[in-house]
Amino acid sequence: MPADPPPLQDGDLESVAVEPPRDSVFRPDEDQKELRAPVAELGGRLPGAFPEGFPLPDGSTVFDFGDVEQQGEGEVSPPVEFVNLRLPLGAPAAREWLLREAQAAGWRAALGDVMTFRRDREWVRIMIEPGRAAGTAAARFEYPKP
Repeated sequence: MPADPPPLQDGDLESVAVEPPRDSVFRPDEDQKELRAPVAELGGRLPGAFPEGFPLPDGSTVFDFGDVEQQGEGEVSPPVEFVNLRLPLGAPAAREWLLREAQAAGWRAALGDVMTFRRDREWVRIMIEPGRAAGTAAARFEYPKP
């Protein structure tokens, strides 16, 4: 039978050696690092016929797309598709950005209320309006459907 420890006198405390807690020492190589998702370049998915290589501002969001209804009963023109995007720039800044970036990517511009860009046999027609939120714009892109 083990011997009983001697009784403690007032003010005496029993000392026990313990290891420091595991998280008491900072070890950067063992630290968990936050992994953030990359900034979304485009929210949503562009229709397949959208002209490849046409520049869009990062942070743009697709909010509608479909076929453009042909008007008139005369000539039958090739089918046209549209996509509506919310751009993270005000309307004037969006026009300037698209003009600069599209020309840098090899698109020729014809300006007016509706901007038209051409490259080889491809074309894109763009109408830009101020968005509902400050600093945004709504843009409608029309282009031929194959």
